[in-house]
Amino acid sequence: MVWQIDLKGKTVVVTGGNRGIGLAISEQVAQAGAHVAIIYRSSQDAPEVAKKIGEKYGVHCEAYQADVADQATITELFKKIYFDVGPIGGVVCNAGINYKKDALEYTKEDFDGHFGPNVWGVFTCAQAAQKLWKEHDYRNGRIVFVSSVSGTIANKGVKQAFYNPTKAAVNSLAQTLAMEWAEQGTLVNVLAPGYVLTDMNASLRDDKVEREKIAADTMLNRVSEPHEQAGTVVFLLSDYASYITGTQMIVDGGLHHW
Repeated sequence: MVWQIDLKGKTVVVTGGNRGIGLAISEQVAQAGAHVAIIYRSSQDAPEVAKKIGEKYGVHCEAYQADVADQATITELFKKIYFDVGPIGGVVCNAGINYKKDALEYTKEDFDGHFGPNVWGVFTCAQAAQKLWKEHDYRNGRIVFVSSVSGTIANKGVKQAFYNPTKAAVNSLAQTLAMEWAEQGTLVNVLAPGYVLTDMNASLRDDKVEREKIAADTMLNRVSEPHEQAGTVVFLLSDYASYITGTQMIVDGGLHHW
C-alpha cells in the first residue's frame, strides 16, 4: 500500500486560505480529502477561489468573510462552519499582516495593526476551535500556526520591528496552548517559513535582483514557492503527526543555519 495522508471526513479551517501560502494549504488539504472553510478579510475573489477548489478536488469548500481579531464573530463563525461544512478537525491560522517602515516611525496604531491579526487573531481562531472540541469531546484536534523564521531571527536589512515580535509571540503561544490543551488530545504546532514568493513579498517576487540576493543566503540557493510550505501543514494535520506538539517546523531552504 502506498504511504499517503488521508484527511477525509474532516473539515479544516484555513484563515487567509485564498492567497499565497494559505491558498496552497487550502488546495493541498482538499487534495488530501478534507472539506475546507476559508476565512478571508477583504479579497473579493475568495468565494470564487473556494468554489474552484471544491470542484477541482471534489470536496465542500466555502469562503467566509470575517475579521479574525473579532473574538465574538469568530466564535460564532466556527459554530456555523461546524454545521455548514462539517465537524472541524483542524485549524490553520495563516492570516496575518506586515508593513515595513523605519522603527522610529512606528506608532501605537501600527503596533495594534500588527498584533491584532497576527497574535490576537491567531488566538481567537485556536480558542474557537478548542471550545467546540471540548463541547463535543473531540480528542483529535489539530492546530497549526503559520509563523515565520522572522520569529527567531532579525532579517538582514528588513525593517519590520513589529512583524518579527508577532511571530515570536505566536511561537510561544503554540507551546503554551499545546501544554494547556494536551489533555483534550489537541496538538498545536507551528510552520515557520523562510522567504516565499507571495503577495506579502511582492518586491521579492517581482524584483529578480532582490530575489537572487535573498536566494544566495539560502543553502538551496532559491526562494520557496507557496506549495513547498503547504505539505508540512498537511502532515501536521494528519494522524502521522500524532506525537508532535508544541513544535516549530522550519521550512526555509537552510536560511536559518548558516
